[in-house]
Amino acid sequence: MALRKPLSEPRTYLTALTAAGVLALAACGGGEDATDDTAAPEAPEVAVDEELAALVPEDIAEAGSVTIGVEASYPPGEYLDEDGETVLGFNVDLLEAALGKLGLEADWEPTTFDSIIIGVDTGNYDLGSSSFTITEDRMEAVNMVSYFSSGTQWFAPAGNPEGVDPDNACGLRIAVQSNTTHDADIEARSQECVDAGEEAITVEKFQTQPQATETVVSGLNDASLADLPTSLYALQQTGEQLEFIGDQYDAAPYGILTHQDDEELAEAVAAAFNTMIEDGTYEEVLGEWGIEVGAMETAEVNPSVEE
Repeated sequence: MALRKPLSEPRTYLTALTAAGVLALAACGGGEDATDDTAAPEAPEVAVDEELAALVPEDIAEAGSVTIGVEASYPPGEYLDEDGETVLGFNVDLLEAALGKLGLEADWEPTTFDSIIIGVDTGNYDLGSSSFTITEDRMEAVNMVSYFSSGTQWFAPAGNPEGVDPDNACGLRIAVQSNTTHDADIEARSQECVDAGEEAITVEKFQTQPQATETVVSGLNDASLADLPTSLYALQQTGEQLEFIGDQYDAAPYGILTHQDDEELAEAVAAAFNTMIEDGTYEEVLGEWGIEVGAMETAEVNPSVEE
């Protein structure tokens, strides 16, 4: 496969959990993940912006809150605090700050990743936020508001004992979270192996990324791939047990989901993010989490993306 163009390296700081924490997190089921040490950065205090609040649809404004579907086991984007109920993460801090400017409270509802788009489409959730990479297929089902950018990063056990090469992974065992862009990525690579007359990649799929990561730590699988912040987080949690393979590639924006018929709410969320970018709140949150590398200059509703 052709090499992808890497982006610049991120800062090495992210809020760290202990190695025991990531293993415990990985062993839990989807909605019950908890960490042993959740020293998340303090979220910024945000005042209501009356001009922005006026953009919110009347029914949402009257309710004063929005329900948000989230798969809360993808640190540092979104994960559960040690109480097993409070959702933490940089995506959480960003969206709650945007909602604060709109005069809205956030009601996070943990669920499985592949049920969130369906939940937004059927009206069970007002919003969806779970490190969703924006794709054309997803924008056919929901509106997506861009607000952060991340590429894909591979990692393997320290020393890379199986000699994993993302562009020549035929015959290896690779762990991914199911129904993600990384799932589609590795399936396409496996098909290229078959088309070239080589052994297919054995793709092990898991409901959560921490579960996939644990199988690499334990040696059950040869490598995994995830969004850059999540891969970096996994390396920091496990000390010297894992290492990056290659550079991140295919950087693309994350998106907040709204119903396709609710573009008014999507535009209000985008406007709130753009105000945060202008007044420094956005940079403050990214700085606290050490992920300025993913900063975007403008938030948009249903932006054009390359696939």
